[in-house]
Amino acid sequence: MKKTGTYCLRGASAGRRGGALLAVLWLSAALSAIAFTLALTVRSELGRSSGVLDSVRAYYLAEGAIERFVMQLYSSGTVDPKNPPPSVFRAGQRRMRWELPTGVVDLEITGENGKLNVLEAQPAALARLFVLLGIDEGRSQQIAAGIAARRQASRAIESSFSGPAPSFIQLEDLLTVPGVTADVFYGWWVRPGAPLAPRGAENIFPGAGPAGGLALRGGIAAHLTLLDGGAVNVNYASPEVLRAIGVPEGPLMNILQAREERVIENAASFGAGVLPGGAQLVGGGSEAYTVRATAQLRGRPVRRTVAAVIRYGRDRFEAPLGIVRWYASGN
Repeated sequence: MKKTGTYCLRGASAGRRGGALLAVLWLSAALSAIAFTLALTVRSELGRSSGVLDSVRAYYLAEGAIERFVMQLYSSGTVDPKNPPPSVFRAGQRRMRWELPTGVVDLEITGENGKLNVLEAQPAALARLFVLLGIDEGRSQQIAAGIAARRQASRAIESSFSGPAPSFIQLEDLLTVPGVTADVFYGWWVRPGAPLAPRGAENIFPGAGPAGGLALRGGIAAHLTLLDGGAVNVNYASPEVLRAIGVPEGPLMNILQAREERVIENAASFGAGVLPGGAQLVGGGSEAYTVRATAQLRGRPVRRTVAAVIRYGRDRFEAPLGIVRWYASGN
Protein backbone atom coordinates (compact mmCIF):
# COMPACT_ATOMS: atom_id res chain seq x y z
CA MET A 1 0.00 0.00 0.00
CA LYS A 2 2.80 2.44 0.79
CA LYS A 3 4.39 1.74 -2.59
CA THR A 4 1.14 2.41 -4.39
CA GLY A 5 0.68 5.71 -2.50
CA THR A 6 4.13 6.80 -3.53
CA TYR A 7 3.26 6.24 -7.20
CA CYS A 8 0.07 8.31 -6.82
CA LEU A 9 1.97 11.21 -5.25
CA ARG A 10 4.55 11.12 -8.02
CA GLY A 11 1.81 11.05 -10.70
CA ALA A 12 0.05 14.03 -9.16
CA SER A 13 3.32 15.98 -8.96
CA ALA A 14 4.09 15.22 -12.61
CA GLY A 15 0.58 16.40 -13.60
CA ARG A 16 1.06 19.67 -11.78
CA ARG A 17 4.40 20.22 -13.49
CA GLY A 18 2.79 19.54 -16.93
CA GLY A 19 -0.02 21.99 -16.22
CA ALA A 20 2.44 24.67 -15.17
CA LEU A 21 4.47 24.13 -18.33
CA LEU A 22 1.34 24.39 -20.47
CA ALA A 23 0.35 27.61 -18.69
CA VAL A 24 3.81 29.06 -19.27
CA LEU A 25 3.59 28.17 -22.97
CA TRP A 26 0.17 29.82 -23.33
CA LEU A 27 1.38 32.91 -21.47
CA SER A 28 4.44 33.12 -23.72
CA ALA A 29 2.25 32.86 -26.82
CA ALA A 30 -0.07 35.58 -25.53
CA LEU A 31 2.85 37.88 -24.70
CA SER A 32 4.37 37.22 -28.13
CA ALA A 33 1.08 38.10 -29.82
CA ILE A 34 0.82 41.30 -27.80
CA ALA A 35 4.41 42.24 -28.62
CA PHE A 36 3.88 41.50 -32.33
CA THR A 37 0.66 43.55 -32.43
CA LEU A 38 2.33 46.44 -30.62
CA ALA A 39 5.30 46.38 -33.01
CA LEU A 40 2.97 46.28 -36.02
CA THR A 41 0.91 49.17 -34.66
CA VAL A 42 4.00 51.26 -33.96
CA ARG A 43 5.37 50.53 -37.42
CA SER A 44 2.05 51.44 -39.05
CA GLU A 45 1.80 54.68 -37.08
CA LEU A 46 5.38 55.61 -37.95
CA GLY A 47 4.65 54.96 -41.63
CA ARG A 48 1.43 56.97 -41.47
CA SER A 49 3.16 59.85 -39.67
CA SER A 50 5.96 59.79 -42.24
CA GLY A 51 3.38 59.90 -45.05
CA VAL A 52 1.55 62.82 -43.47
CA LEU A 53 4.85 64.67 -42.97
CA ASP A 54 5.85 64.08 -46.59
CA SER A 55 2.42 65.26 -47.76
CA VAL A 56 2.77 68.48 -45.76
CA ARG A 57 6.27 69.03 -47.09
CA ALA A 58 5.10 68.49 -50.68
CA TYR A 59 2.16 70.85 -50.13
CA TYR A 60 4.37 73.69 -48.92
CA LEU A 61 6.84 73.01 -51.71
CA ALA A 62 4.02 73.49 -54.23
CA GLU A 63 2.74 76.55 -52.36
CA GLY A 64 6.24 78.03 -52.38
CA ALA A 65 6.38 77.50 -56.14
CA ILE A 66 3.18 79.53 -56.53
CA GLU A 67 4.65 82.32 -54.41
CA ARG A 68 7.84 82.21 -56.47
CA PHE A 69 5.79 82.50 -59.65
CA VAL A 70 4.01 85.57 -58.26
CA MET A 71 7.36 87.18 -57.47
CA GLN A 72 8.51 86.50 -61.02
CA LEU A 73 5.41 88.24 -62.35
CA TYR A 74 6.30 91.22 -60.15
CA SER A 75 9.79 91.40 -61.61
CA SER A 76 8.91 90.45 -65.19
CA GLY A 77 9.43 94.03 -66.34
CA THR A 78 13.13 93.88 -65.46
CA VAL A 79 13.84 90.75 -67.56
CA ASP A 80 15.08 90.93 -71.14
CA PRO A 81 12.12 89.48 -73.12
CA LYS A 82 14.42 88.36 -75.95
CA ASN A 83 16.79 86.39 -73.72
CA PRO A 84 15.10 85.47 -70.43
CA PRO A 85 16.78 83.01 -68.02
CA PRO A 86 15.41 79.45 -68.31
CA SER A 87 13.93 79.53 -64.80
CA VAL A 88 12.11 82.86 -65.29
CA PHE A 89 8.56 83.03 -66.59
CA ARG A 90 7.99 84.59 -69.98
CA ALA A 91 4.56 85.97 -70.88
CA GLY A 92 2.84 83.36 -73.00
CA GLN A 93 4.70 80.41 -71.50
CA ARG A 94 2.51 77.41 -70.66
CA ARG A 95 4.77 75.11 -68.64
CA MET A 96 7.71 75.44 -66.27
CA ARG A 97 9.79 72.96 -64.29
CA TRP A 98 11.86 73.91 -61.27
CA GLU A 99 14.51 71.57 -59.86
CA LEU A 100 14.81 72.30 -56.13
CA PRO A 101 16.99 70.68 -53.42
CA THR A 102 14.01 68.92 -51.82
CA GLY A 103 12.04 68.05 -54.92
CA VAL A 104 10.77 68.92 -58.38
CA VAL A 105 7.85 71.24 -59.15
CA ASP A 106 5.98 71.28 -62.45
CA LEU A 107 3.86 74.35 -63.22
CA GLU A 108 0.93 74.38 -65.65
CA ILE A 109 0.09 77.98 -66.59
CA THR A 110 -3.12 79.07 -68.28
CA GLY A 111 -3.83 82.66 -69.20
CA GLU A 112 -7.45 83.58 -68.52
CA ASN A 113 -7.61 85.36 -71.89
CA GLY A 114 -7.26 81.94 -73.50
CA LYS A 115 -10.85 81.19 -72.41
CA LEU A 116 -14.25 82.49 -73.46
CA ASN A 117 -15.53 85.25 -71.21
CA VAL A 118 -18.96 84.38 -69.82
CA LEU A 119 -19.96 88.05 -69.75
CA GLU A 120 -18.95 88.85 -73.35
CA ALA A 121 -18.85 85.72 -75.53
CA GLN A 122 -21.43 85.32 -78.27
CA PRO A 123 -24.14 82.73 -77.42
CA ALA A 124 -23.42 80.93 -80.70
CA ALA A 125 -19.73 80.55 -79.75
CA LEU A 126 -20.69 79.29 -76.30
CA ALA A 127 -23.08 76.72 -77.79
CA ARG A 128 -20.41 75.51 -80.24
CA LEU A 129 -17.94 75.17 -77.37
CA PHE A 130 -20.34 73.06 -75.32
CA VAL A 131 -21.02 70.76 -78.28
CA LEU A 132 -17.28 70.35 -78.85
CA LEU A 133 -16.91 69.37 -75.18
CA GLY A 134 -19.27 66.45 -75.73
CA ILE A 135 -22.55 67.94 -74.48
CA ASP A 136 -25.53 67.25 -76.70
CA GLU A 137 -26.70 70.07 -78.97
CA GLY A 138 -30.05 70.64 -77.29
CA ARG A 139 -28.53 71.07 -73.85
CA SER A 140 -25.73 73.22 -75.27
CA GLN A 141 -28.27 75.60 -76.79
CA GLN A 142 -30.19 75.65 -73.50
CA ILE A 143 -27.08 76.56 -71.47
CA ALA A 144 -25.93 79.24 -73.95
CA ALA A 145 -29.42 80.79 -73.98
CA GLY A 146 -29.55 80.70 -70.18
CA ILE A 147 -26.21 82.52 -69.91
CA ALA A 148 -27.34 85.17 -72.41
CA ALA A 149 -30.65 85.66 -70.56
CA ARG A 150 -28.87 85.99 -67.23
CA ARG A 151 -26.50 88.61 -68.66
CA GLN A 152 -29.37 90.62 -70.11
CA ALA A 153 -31.34 90.45 -66.86
CA SER A 154 -28.37 91.53 -64.75
CA ARG A 155 -27.79 94.58 -66.95
CA ALA A 156 -31.42 95.62 -66.52
CA ILE A 157 -31.31 95.74 -62.70
CA GLU A 158 -29.51 98.18 -60.45
CA SER A 159 -27.90 95.70 -58.04
CA SER A 160 -26.06 92.45 -58.69
CA PHE A 161 -28.17 90.87 -55.95
CA SER A 162 -31.59 92.08 -57.07
CA GLY A 163 -34.16 89.66 -58.38
CA PRO A 164 -34.14 85.86 -58.48
CA ALA A 165 -31.23 85.62 -60.97
CA PRO A 166 -28.18 87.65 -59.86
CA SER A 167 -25.36 88.41 -62.26
CA PHE A 168 -22.27 86.21 -62.52
CA ILE A 169 -19.93 87.04 -59.63
CA GLN A 170 -17.89 83.85 -59.68
CA LEU A 171 -17.64 81.06 -62.23
CA GLU A 172 -19.52 78.64 -59.98
CA ASP A 173 -22.64 80.77 -60.50
CA LEU A 174 -22.98 78.92 -63.79
CA LEU A 175 -24.29 76.00 -61.75
CA THR A 176 -27.52 77.97 -61.31
CA VAL A 177 -28.06 78.20 -65.08
CA PRO A 178 -30.65 75.69 -66.37
CA GLY A 179 -28.93 72.69 -67.91
CA VAL A 180 -25.65 73.08 -66.02
CA THR A 181 -25.13 70.14 -63.66
CA ALA A 182 -22.04 69.31 -61.63
CA ASP A 183 -21.07 66.80 -64.32
CA VAL A 184 -21.34 69.41 -67.06
CA PHE A 185 -19.48 72.03 -65.03
CA TYR A 186 -16.57 69.94 -63.70
CA GLY A 187 -16.49 67.19 -66.32
CA TRP A 188 -17.02 63.45 -66.27
CA TRP A 189 -14.69 60.66 -67.38
CA VAL A 190 -16.25 57.85 -69.40
CA ARG A 191 -14.98 54.56 -70.78
CA PRO A 192 -15.71 53.38 -74.32
CA GLY A 193 -18.76 51.16 -74.28
CA ALA A 194 -19.80 52.23 -70.77
CA PRO A 195 -23.03 54.12 -70.05
CA LEU A 196 -22.39 57.74 -70.96
CA ALA A 197 -25.10 59.30 -68.81
CA PRO A 198 -24.09 59.09 -65.13
CA ARG A 199 -26.77 59.12 -62.46
CA GLY A 200 -29.64 59.14 -64.92
CA ALA A 201 -28.63 62.27 -66.83
CA GLU A 202 -29.43 60.81 -70.24
CA ASN A 203 -28.07 62.28 -73.47
CA ILE A 204 -25.65 64.67 -71.76
CA PHE A 205 -22.56 62.90 -73.05
CA PRO A 206 -23.04 61.50 -76.57
CA GLY A 207 -20.16 59.46 -77.95
CA ALA A 208 -17.22 57.80 -76.23
CA GLY A 209 -13.49 58.23 -76.12
CA PRO A 210 -10.86 56.38 -78.15
CA ALA A 211 -10.62 52.64 -77.65
CA GLY A 212 -8.59 51.70 -74.60
CA GLY A 213 -8.70 55.11 -72.92
CA LEU A 214 -10.87 57.44 -70.92
CA ALA A 215 -12.65 60.42 -72.44
CA LEU A 216 -13.55 63.63 -70.62
CA ARG A 217 -17.03 64.98 -71.27
CA GLY A 218 -18.25 68.36 -70.15
CA GLY A 219 -15.90 70.37 -67.96
CA ILE A 220 -17.02 73.78 -69.18
CA ALA A 221 -15.36 75.48 -66.20
CA ALA A 222 -11.89 74.88 -67.67
CA HIS A 223 -12.78 76.83 -70.83
CA LEU A 224 -14.68 79.83 -69.40
CA THR A 225 -13.62 82.84 -67.37
CA LEU A 226 -14.87 86.03 -65.75
CA LEU A 227 -11.47 87.69 -65.35
CA ASP A 228 -10.34 88.55 -68.84
CA GLY A 229 -12.19 89.27 -72.03
CA GLY A 230 -11.81 90.49 -75.57
CA ALA A 231 -9.42 88.72 -77.93
CA VAL A 232 -8.49 85.06 -77.42
CA ASN A 233 -4.86 84.28 -76.63
CA VAL A 234 -3.52 81.52 -78.88
CA ASN A 235 -0.83 80.58 -76.37
CA TYR A 236 -3.42 79.43 -73.84
CA ALA A 237 -6.66 78.67 -75.69
CA SER A 238 -7.74 75.03 -75.81
CA PRO A 239 -8.43 73.47 -79.23
CA GLU A 240 -12.15 73.48 -78.36
CA VAL A 241 -12.12 77.24 -77.69
CA LEU A 242 -10.25 77.93 -80.94
CA ARG A 243 -12.72 75.83 -82.91
CA ALA A 244 -15.68 77.44 -81.13
CA ILE A 245 -14.66 80.93 -82.25
CA GLY A 246 -14.23 79.69 -85.83
CA VAL A 247 -10.47 79.20 -86.33
CA PRO A 248 -10.03 77.02 -89.45
CA GLU A 249 -8.50 73.60 -88.94
CA GLY A 250 -5.29 74.36 -90.87
CA PRO A 251 -4.26 77.47 -88.90
CA LEU A 252 -5.44 75.77 -85.69
CA MET A 253 -3.04 72.84 -86.19
CA ASN A 254 -0.21 75.27 -86.95
CA ILE A 255 -0.96 77.21 -83.76
CA LEU A 256 -0.97 74.07 -81.61
CA GLN A 257 2.33 72.93 -83.07
CA ALA A 258 4.00 76.32 -82.86
CA ARG A 259 3.13 76.98 -79.21
CA GLU A 260 4.76 73.71 -78.18
CA GLU A 261 8.03 75.08 -79.53
CA ARG A 262 7.91 78.75 -78.61
CA VAL A 263 5.81 81.57 -77.21
CA ILE A 264 3.62 83.05 -79.94
CA GLU A 265 3.87 86.83 -80.03
CA ASN A 266 2.03 87.54 -83.28
CA ALA A 267 -1.18 85.56 -83.79
CA ALA A 268 -1.87 87.22 -87.15
CA SER A 269 1.01 85.30 -88.75
CA PHE A 270 -1.09 82.10 -88.85
CA GLY A 271 -3.56 83.47 -91.39
CA ALA A 272 -6.73 82.58 -89.53
CA GLY A 273 -8.55 85.36 -91.38
CA VAL A 274 -11.74 87.07 -90.23
CA LEU A 275 -13.46 84.99 -87.55
CA PRO A 276 -17.25 84.72 -87.02
CA GLY A 277 -18.76 87.17 -84.58
CA GLY A 278 -15.76 89.50 -84.75
CA ALA A 279 -13.53 87.27 -82.58
CA GLN A 280 -9.85 88.17 -82.59
CA LEU A 281 -6.66 86.26 -81.83
CA VAL A 282 -3.70 87.64 -79.88
CA GLY A 283 -0.38 86.34 -78.61
CA GLY A 284 1.80 87.23 -75.64
CA GLY A 285 0.65 87.03 -72.04
CA SER A 286 -2.46 87.70 -69.99
CA GLU A 287 -3.77 89.99 -67.26
CA ALA A 288 -4.74 86.96 -65.16
CA TYR A 289 -3.36 83.44 -64.85
CA THR A 290 -4.45 80.12 -63.40
CA VAL A 291 -1.36 78.27 -62.16
CA ARG A 292 -1.26 74.62 -61.02
CA ALA A 293 1.91 73.56 -59.19
CA THR A 294 2.60 69.85 -58.68
CA ALA A 295 5.44 69.05 -56.26
CA GLN A 296 7.27 65.70 -56.16
CA LEU A 297 9.60 65.08 -53.22
CA ARG A 298 12.98 63.57 -54.03
CA GLY A 299 13.17 59.90 -53.15
CA ARG A 300 9.59 59.81 -51.85
CA PRO A 301 6.41 58.62 -53.60
CA VAL A 302 4.45 61.70 -52.52
CA ARG A 303 2.99 64.38 -54.79
CA ARG A 304 0.79 67.35 -53.97
CA THR A 305 -0.89 69.83 -56.27
CA VAL A 306 -2.12 73.31 -55.46
CA ALA A 307 -3.55 75.94 -57.78
CA ALA A 308 -4.14 79.67 -57.70
CA VAL A 309 -5.74 82.36 -59.83
CA ILE A 310 -3.43 85.37 -60.06
CA ARG A 311 -4.51 88.72 -61.45
CA TYR A 312 -2.93 92.09 -62.10
CA GLY A 313 -4.69 95.02 -60.44
CA ARG A 314 -7.21 96.82 -62.65
CA ASP A 315 -6.99 100.24 -61.05
CA ARG A 316 -5.22 102.20 -58.31
CA PHE A 317 -7.54 100.81 -55.65
CA GLU A 318 -6.27 97.25 -56.17
CA ALA A 319 -2.90 95.71 -55.43
CA PRO A 320 -0.58 95.61 -58.47
CA LEU A 321 -0.68 91.82 -58.38
CA GLY A 322 -2.51 89.40 -56.14
CA ILE A 323 -3.91 85.91 -55.66
CA VAL A 324 -7.69 86.13 -56.03
CA ARG A 325 -8.49 82.41 -55.71
CA TRP A 326 -6.69 79.54 -53.99
CA TYR A 327 -7.27 75.81 -54.51
CA ALA A 328 -5.55 73.73 -51.82
CA SER A 329 -6.32 70.49 -53.66
CA GLY A 330 -5.33 71.81 -57.08
CA ASN A 331 -8.85 71.73 -58.53
